Amino acid sequence: MRRIIVFLLIFLFLQYIAKAEEKLFESPVEMPYHTQMTLSEFFEKYVKDVNIEKFIKNEIKNDYVEISLDKCLDITLANNFNVKIDYHDYKVSKYLYKNALSKFLPLLYTNSFISDYRGQFLVGGVLRDKFHETAISVNITAEHLLTEGGKQIFEAKASKYFEKSKNHEYNYSKSEALYYTIKYYYELLLAKLNIEIFLRNLVERNAQLAQANNMYYVGYGTKFDVIRSKSEAAQAKVKLLTALNQFRKAQANLSNVMGINVETALMPFENDIKPIELTDDKTQLEDYFKLAIANREDLKSYKDLISYEKQQKKVILTDFIPKPYIDYQQQFQGTVNHSVKPNYTTAFYLSWMPGENLGIGTYTKVKAQNERIKIKKLEMENKLRQIKDALISEYSSSYFCKKKILESKNRMDYTTESINLAMGRFNQGQGTLLDVIQAQTEATEARIGYIESVKEYNLAQAGLLFNTGTLSENIVKKNYNP
Repeated sequence: MRRIIVFLLIFLFLQYIAKAEEKLFESPVEMPYHTQMTLSEFFEKYVKDVNIEKFIKNEIKNDYVEISLDKCLDITLANNFNVKIDYHDYKVSKYLYKNALSKFLPLLYTNSFISDYRGQFLVGGVLRDKFHETAISVNITAEHLLTEGGKQIFEAKASKYFEKSKNHEYNYSKSEALYYTIKYYYELLLAKLNIEIFLRNLVERNAQLAQANNMYYVGYGTKFDVIRSKSEAAQAKVKLLTALNQFRKAQANLSNVMGINVETALMPFENDIKPIELTDDKTQLEDYFKLAIANREDLKSYKDLISYEKQQKKVILTDFIPKPYIDYQQQFQGTVNHSVKPNYTTAFYLSWMPGENLGIGTYTKVKAQNERIKIKKLEMENKLRQIKDALISEYSSSYFCKKKILESKNRMDYTTESINLAMGRFNQGQGTLLDVIQAQTEATEARIGYIESVKEYNLAQAGLLFNTGTLSENIVKKNYNP
């Protein structure tokens, strides 16, 4: 008798598929009417046959561009706006350094005049009438400041350290852009896989709703079962909509870091996520600390900024040093009527001022500069602490997520076997639909846990390289095997 009721429910369930789909599914996946299909055959066909790309395209209303991680890295290095900005910032510092070097060259300038004198003039106590003469003067001057008491030397050194600092910032921005490309790519891939999981989950919950309605119709179920099934179907749809929202935001994040049109709909070509091995398991945490100190470009930038501030202090101290300079002039003077002849002048000058405002102004500027140096040293120390903090976090995540991946994979295998057993018992009339539902829910959670673990592991691997300053496009491409 129980088997007869089960088969009757399956038949009624198949009659209800179109109705359930019409009310709750609202997706491009078609579920046509099949009179000879059992519940297990339905899941086999429609849950496994979901076209995820077609579904996403239909829901987001936009054509997508298929991408892979290696292509994204290439595009990022060529188009990322932060990288471009830091590159031009570095170029500015490079030209400022050359400008500082140019100050070692002498100053060369000239001035001249021609004056026409007419009329009556008093010259040497003698009044001259009808005077007409044209005076000509050409003055060529070469002046060398002789480093302004060493000021130009320290300014040039400061500019050189500033240029080096900007170069390190530029290199750091490239590494940072690569890291965030990896991060957003795997977040996008995770969102895609979550959509697939929740889409299949929605198909299953719609099947559950149809079954609950039919059981209630023949008097074998309760109104509570119907309401509960509607609630679970609605919850499944909410999860799917949340995953779609996360996918769209991840698309924008990735497009932005790649430097392309933010509205571009990107689609990872993978249909699964695989662990990416970027580091050696034998490397210890202390080794990562040493790598960071030796390779982090932002730490190198801070070191050069400290040296820059120290040179600026020396520039201020030159206020106390005498300032010699040499002046050489060659003049051509005369009149039109009496010829123009040259003369030469060479002069050596020396000026000295005991600092700005009796030395008090210079003294206070030196004290202020000392504080700037302390600030940069503290900023560097704080940056190093942040790096160590990040490395501990990434090292721990890498270690434990690798173990989680293995356990999550085992859990997926167990839940798959559980579904097969529950479905078999249900088809034989020995189990309930609730057993099937619980097994499917467990499988959904196991799948989500697995892909989350892989994503966290991949980001931890990339984070270890990024925080040690060793992340590069070549390393990622070498180990990226989708």
